Amino acid sequence: MTPVEGLHTSVFLTEDRAIVCVAGEVDFATAPGLRQALQAAVAGGRPLVEVDFAGVSFCDCSGVNALLGAWQRARADGVAFRVVGVQAAIVTRVFRLLDVERVLGLRPAR
Repeated sequence: MTPVEGLHTSVFLTEDRAIVCVAGEVDFATAPGLRQALQAAVAGGRPLVEVDFAGVSFCDCSGVNALLGAWQRARADGVAFRVVGVQAAIVTRVFRLLDVERVLGLRPAR
């Protein structure tokens, strides 16, 4: 979905959820692409937005800000929002340092 170098996003809609698959690095340059995909997912009319971060190797505060903005929009619309599949240790550490694990409904990789 996103044409931004270094980041790829895809949004899949099922009956009960919108799944945003994210791969690459999420930073100041690529966060707008993530934000666009998240907005599309939240607007998709599903009761749950699940953001799959299994393919994300790096995420800075710009990416966290995009996730938190989407979480706020989802919450205002009555949509559940969670991040799943985080595998990169640096991403886990950033989420932990910024204390957003609970807010983002962080689910560990399987």
